[in-house]
Amino acid sequence: MTSKLERQWWYSLPIGALAAILTLYVLRSAGIEHPYTASQWLLYMMCFIGFQRGISFIGWLVVSSVSPRNKMLENTR
Repeated sequence: MTSKLERQWWYSLPIGALAAILTLYVLRSAGIEHPYTASQWLLYMMCFIGFQRGISFIGWLVVSSVSPRNKMLENTR
């Protein structure tokens, strides 16, 4: 389930790029240059999704703490 922020191209594009770079770095460190077999592709996708979700959560925390007003706070008052 994605938030409204994660649906924005200016937010998801840098996060996806950073996740891909980190995934390639981690897999090259593990000795996998290019995924050839199904198990290597599965490992690549699991790393990418894990990095993407983790970076997205950290970005969401930063945006939530930096934003001056939150509409959810306005609805609770």
